[in-house]
Formats: sequence, structure tokens, C-alpha cells
Amino acid sequence: MKPLFKDGKTKCFTLSFDDGVSQDVRLIGIFDRYDLKCTFNLNSGMFGHKASRNDFPNPVQNDRLPLDVIRETYRNHEIAVHTLTHPKLQYLTKEAIAHEVLEDRKNLEQIAGYPVTGMAYPHGTYDETVLEVLKNCGIRYARTTEPTWAFSVPRDFLRWHPTVHFGDERMERMTRRFLDEASLNRDNSWLPVYYVWGHSYELDGNQSWGQMEEFCRKVSGLKDTWYATNGEIERYVTAVRGLIFTADEKTVTNPSAEPVWLLSDGEVFRVDGGETKKLEKKPASQVYTLEGFR
Repeated sequence: MKPLFKDGKTKCFTLSFDDGVSQDVRLIGIFDRYDLKCTFNLNSGMFGHKASRNDFPNPVQNDRLPLDVIRETYRNHEIAVHTLTHPKLQYLTKEAIAHEVLEDRKNLEQIAGYPVTGMAYPHGTYDETVLEVLKNCGIRYARTTEPTWAFSVPRDFLRWHPTVHFGDERMERMTRRFLDEASLNRDNSWLPVYYVWGHSYELDGNQSWGQMEEFCRKVSGLKDTWYATNGEIERYVTAVRGLIFTADEKTVTNPSAEPVWLLSDGEVFRVDGGETKKLEKKPASQVYTLEGFR
């Protein structure tokens, strides 16, 4: 028995970009053109803040989008917590950490109209105290800045390490591996996910908009790939991990509300939320195949 992604897909691709800056508008235009899904991590206490960065060959504007455009800008994607003001959380008290996270979460939920349960760590930094506070604040997943150079999902979603930062010199090699089924099989990842993160202002600073367009073209439209937000992946993987099997793995109960897909003896099974299903071969005329899910 092998778990599959939504609709029987064998692998997954996701993106995560931080800070909610003005360059996100152009970036989202590219993502939408290629039907890619991204999680954008926003600092609601900095909406409308004007700034520039001088750590590139040429100065780059680092302006935060204003509140009145946030809902429309990110309507096709997921928004997640990045704290109110982008501090290094490990240097704050528990009370200050909770304030930064909860106030940002509440502000974003007012905009989004759905529970905001994801996050990216400001500056990529955290410690055990931060993890403890996040659990108490209802955060279900949080992305770090530590690359894995692999396609694995984390055991602990509060320590979700991405595959690679956009523009990193290893990204091209990781993309080739993801596109090559043989290489991906050798990677031996359980539910393989290619996770790329970054900041859209870096595309101005490094003059890499053309690289982004070409990258999105390469990874898009793959029939075996589920394109999902970070939150969709966390919910799906959590549902898969919660499946209850009989000792012979011939019958499964899905106690979650999420439908999941399994591959058993060469056949794809969908197990709906709350359903108990026998994983038995059907007559040829009733078999669901991966092709049938595309």
C-alpha cells in the first residue's frame, strides 16, 4: 500500500514567498498564468510600509502592499502568518511572541475569511520556546529557511524545511530531479514535495524575472503533479498519517474530513472522510486508474 496525493497524483509542487511586498503583484501574475499555488506570509503590522534595500547591485524598493489591496491581490492563493512586525522571535518573551503571532493571525483572518493556521519564521529563526507558543496559538505548520535539497515532508510541520530557495545555484539540479521520474524514485521520499521559497523583491534585485518565468513554465502542467498551497499539503498529509488500517492492510478507516488516495496492488482507491473501505481489486470495468484522475 502506498499513499498518493489528491486525485491520485504521485508528487506535489508548492511555493512560499514572504513579506507581502509590491513585487508580489507581478509574481502572482506569473503564478496564475501557469496555474501554480503559493502561500504568501504577511506582516499585517507593516502593511503600506515604504522601504528600500541596498544589499543588491542596485537599490531595490521593498514597499509593503497596503491593506486595501491585500484581499484582491492574494485571492487565488493562501495567506499565512509572518508576525506583526517581523522580529527575531527567539529573543522575545512568550507573551511578546504570542502577541506577534496571534494579532497577525487575527488580522489576516479578517481579510481572508478563513482560518489562518500557517506561518513562516521571520528571519528563519526559532527555538523550543517559539515552537511551544506557536502550538498554543493554533499554528499548524511553520516554514524555516533551512534547505533540505530533497523532496520530503516533515515529521513535525512546525519545522517545515523547504527544498531550496529560489535562485539558489542548486535549484536547477533539484528541478531536473523533480521532473525525472527515475531520479525522483531514487530519492525515495514518502509523498514527494518540491518546495521553493523566496522574496519577490529579490527578483528585482537579481534581475531574475525571466528565470522565474522559465522555471514556472518548466514545473507547470505536469499530469502527475498536485499543485497545492502549504496549508493544503499539511492538511492532506495529516489526514494520511491519521488513517487506521487493519493488520493485513486490506481495510482502512479515514477518521478525518479530508478525502485521501491510496495505491494498493496497482489500483487507486479514494477513501472519503469518515469512510471505511476495503482495498480490494474490482472487476476491470470498475477500476479507477491514475489516467482517470487527470
